[in-house]
Amino acid sequence: MQYAPRWYAIYTRSRYEKKVYALLQNNGLEAYLPLVKRWRIWSDRKKQVEMPLLPSYLFIHTIPQNPRTYFDILNTPGVVRFITFEGKAVAIPDHQVAALRRLNSEGIDMQCMNECPPPGTPVKVMQGPMKGLTGEVVSVGKNKKVALRLDALDKCITLNIPLALVEPVKNG
Repeated sequence: MQYAPRWYAIYTRSRYEKKVYALLQNNGLEAYLPLVKRWRIWSDRKKQVEMPLLPSYLFIHTIPQNPRTYFDILNTPGVVRFITFEGKAVAIPDHQVAALRRLNSEGIDMQCMNECPPPGTPVKVMQGPMKGLTGEVVSVGKNKKVALRLDALDKCITLNIPLALVEPVKNG
């Protein structure tokens, strides 16, 4: 039985995301590591560095049902495990990875929240570079942000988008 490649999330050792990404790429596998630029301050300097958006996670486009590929990925130094549910690797929908790639490539100010807020009002972005993207409204203090929920990872990505650019999704 033939399976089509899908996106899967893998969990890596802490601070090994870039090393694992490079090793997977060198082995001819398609991987995606969303990076964001952050300012870091040391005692003697201030520097902008690229850091993983989702610490200890990266995405791999593969067929985990193929035992050879599955174990090749797991045996990559720094890889801890596939993200699984009931013992099986969980596929990440292609449209979620595509949306994350699009947002990341456009330099949108994003950050990962460890705990997703309770479900809010579903909205759709009506203007700007994220036009057509759907998410949930999150109120954080005085700032209004749109959250894109990645359910399979139990993570939430927040985007700094003015609420004026979104409108509620109509049922039906």
